[in-house]
Amino acid sequence: MINSAVVSTGHAIPDGVVTSAEIEDAVTARSRGFTMPGGLVQRLTGVGERRHAVPGTTSSDLASQAGLAALRNADVDPLSVDLLIYSSASHDVSEPATSAIVQHKMGARNATFADIKNACNSFLNGLDFAAASIATGRARRVLVVAGEVLSPTINWEILSSIELRTKLAALTLGDAGAAVLLEATEEENTGLLPGRFVSDGSQWELSTVLYGGNLMVRDNSRSYFECDSSTLQKLAIEHIPPLIEKTIAEVGWQTDEIRMIVPHQVSKSVTEALCAAIDYPRDRVAVTLDRFGNNAAASIPLALSLASEQGQLAKGDKVLLVCGAAGFTAGVLPVIW
Repeated sequence: MINSAVVSTGHAIPDGVVTSAEIEDAVTARSRGFTMPGGLVQRLTGVGERRHAVPGTTSSDLASQAGLAALRNADVDPLSVDLLIYSSASHDVSEPATSAIVQHKMGARNATFADIKNACNSFLNGLDFAAASIATGRARRVLVVAGEVLSPTINWEILSSIELRTKLAALTLGDAGAAVLLEATEEENTGLLPGRFVSDGSQWELSTVLYGGNLMVRDNSRSYFECDSSTLQKLAIEHIPPLIEKTIAEVGWQTDEIRMIVPHQVSKSVTEALCAAIDYPRDRVAVTLDRFGNNAAASIPLALSLASEQGQLAKGDKVLLVCGAAGFTAGVLPVIW
């Protein structure tokens, strides 16, 4: 049995810190009469700060910086990467795949590449595909990267409290890049284990950026992120706890054995509800939402990279990656560090 060991992680975080108070002031200044209530964003979501990249920064910039950081952390040459997977909600261009641009920027010219796009669940899908490629012998060293430049999708003009309901989630968005390097190993009890995913495409309209495809061709007014957060979060709380229970049962884990849960984070309340549903300690959840906001598909690998950098994970630790995303889709991946 060939397993997929986690060799290293890396991340890239823009310098530009933007507080929630600054976000609220900017909305009030641009919204022609609507006043954004002070302190609302942090009170409802738990987001105090996020990072916004300077104009002109692309998703591939952050993804390639994070990928190179992961390779440096493992002392691995970019030329030795067999497969490069770009797994993000945002992308540079409609054609070609953003992974082509990342490969070029990283100098990983021996790697085949592909984009795997599934909203905030993109990274877990990318890891799952990477593990399958390693298990079948199609690659021995796979780099999975995410680069999220989400700040351009924020609509700063909000005209009423009704509009705020669908535009509030965008005010939590932050830009970031993150990466995970996997390698084939015959060592037992290590690396990515089989996970589980569920999907319900009938809910696709709950969370969208409609511009950029052929549904809303050249309609720039639909280039902003809009989300029915309440309904999407109810779906997450409904589907993710039983998905966690099924996944850990299949790999033979008990909840109290899990060293850390690394969830995709959209609000403090959802994370707390998920912990309560599976009776898991809140202080063993990797939290980045308060400092970096919602980083879409980069959220989970960013939290992993920060935890690794800070020495919070040791070899043999059992880690659970958990995501609920637009679509609706959810995924759970167990990892032995």
